[in-house]
Amino acid sequence: MSDNLVSFPQEPFKPTRRKNSLVIDMSTFKGSGAKLSWDEAVEIYIRAKQAETASRRTVQYEKENLDSYKRIMTEQELIPSVEDVTIQVIRRHFVTYMVETKGYALNTINNRIHTLKRFFSFLQREGWIAKNPTALLKKRIGQQTPIFSLNEEQVLQMLAQPDQQKFTGVRDYTMLILMLDTGLRLGEIVGLKLGQVEIKSCFLTGVLGKSRRPRDVPFSDEVRKGLLKFLKIRGELESDSLFVTIDGEALKIRTVQEIIKEYGVQAGIKDVRVSPHTLRHTFAKLYMMNGGDPFSLQEILGHTTQDMVKRYVNLWKPEKKLQHTKASPLTHLFRGNGRK
Repeated sequence: MSDNLVSFPQEPFKPTRRKNSLVIDMSTFKGSGAKLSWDEAVEIYIRAKQAETASRRTVQYEKENLDSYKRIMTEQELIPSVEDVTIQVIRRHFVTYMVETKGYALNTINNRIHTLKRFFSFLQREGWIAKNPTALLKKRIGQQTPIFSLNEEQVLQMLAQPDQQKFTGVRDYTMLILMLDTGLRLGEIVGLKLGQVEIKSCFLTGVLGKSRRPRDVPFSDEVRKGLLKFLKIRGELESDSLFVTIDGEALKIRTVQEIIKEYGVQAGIKDVRVSPHTLRHTFAKLYMMNGGDPFSLQEILGHTTQDMVKRYVNLWKPEKKLQHTKASPLTHLFRGNGRK
């Protein structure tokens, strides 16, 4: 029988050709095991933040704001989600809840909104979610927290407090005049290294702020003289931090806060909270009042946008108008020639 069988040549197997053009519906991935819980998403975001910045305060700030979101949702018996949440839910159960139930300040609410927007933008950018529910979420508009600063008399009173017959007094005086002349943030002043101080050119080089973009910050000749005196009595130490304790260790953030607060008390300053940030605002105000321009101020302060600088300009516009009235060239010219 086998002799009667006829064999036919077999066609080679051809697999079905895959289409090269893909249209992916991200919703089909739901339930695939790749869905993130809120806590998992926050952990991924915080780890990314830790890799981006050396500032523990920035990372802690983001974590606290995200924890507040979870806490507020839990209070309303809602489960925080990163995939099933909508902008309507965020507006009603987060923003409105903070306003009407919690009574939080405008800055607090807007800071938490900004963190939430950064968080969801990150998740979308990294491919964890298909849509960013906060893309259209806006900050609240209203009366902002006032910006407090010292006047010139208060500055002089404060600078008179450090005992410059002592190491700590010279250190504190130098630190104060540097902050008042540059507007450095608390973390930036604590993080300064000896190698960043260019005495001859009067510059602090490579100052790292919130944006992690190094910037060079100028200081005046008066500050240069103060730094020379301090560096001489500081001497050579194992620590490369510019400002150190009497034991030669780097100053801590909390210590600087307490030092500045105490000098404010000694100076009898009661109507303004004396803090490192108040000194930063004071620098900005006096810089603008003495003829500085907004663009160089933005660069010196290390702001990535003009938003804060615009607040400074608008806040002190009346004082600048008064200053212009007193110093107006034409006013003085006409008055000197008997014209009104």
